[in-house]
Amino acid sequence: MIYAVLHALSKPIFKIFFRLSAYGIENIPKEGGAIIAPNHQSFLDIPIVGSAMPRKMYTLGKKEFIESKKGGWFYRSMGGIAIDRNSVDLSGLKLSINVLKQGNLLLLFPEGTRSINGRVGHIRKGAIFLSYKALVPIIPVGLAGTEKALPKDARFPKPVHIVVTFGKPIKLWELFNPGEVSFYDKSATYIREEIEKCIEMSRKRL
Repeated sequence: MIYAVLHALSKPIFKIFFRLSAYGIENIPKEGGAIIAPNHQSFLDIPIVGSAMPRKMYTLGKKEFIESKKGGWFYRSMGGIAIDRNSVDLSGLKLSINVLKQGNLLLLFPEGTRSINGRVGHIRKGAIFLSYKALVPIIPVGLAGTEKALPKDARFPKPVHIVVTFGKPIKLWELFNPGEVSFYDKSATYIREEIEKCIEMSRKRL
């Protein structure tokens, strides 16, 4: 209920305040599970992507946020799934796989953290692992403008134009052999290149 209300409110607000533009919406499956994989530059990234989505999405996030006593209930009501980034969090991974297998969308940042220079950093194994285990595609996403609208140390957002571009679904197991040792490295390189393409398209549309 909270998600539906905030989603409905955020669309017009972001359209006016950030002149939010979204492209490639047709690449998001109308049904079935998929991993939404954007670049990460700002705390605005999740609400911006969420407002542009035509479907509800779950979000894989820091355990300390989602399980906090103060605001944890809000993150969870918005579809937050806790993951401990400092260890192999089997419970978080299992829950994520179940969410995907049940036909839901799951947002996670392949880099695992915010970029400090605007470039796509090292792609971790999480998105690749979940995609293969749940047999769902990865949707690369490129954000441009969020890093200026709400920089790392800023307290309040600025009315800066933001563009988000959704790329075509990627089924890694159809591109590379999961049985090969190089599967994860090849997949990571491919995902990074596709996200960078989406970022470039977004920047050109600013």
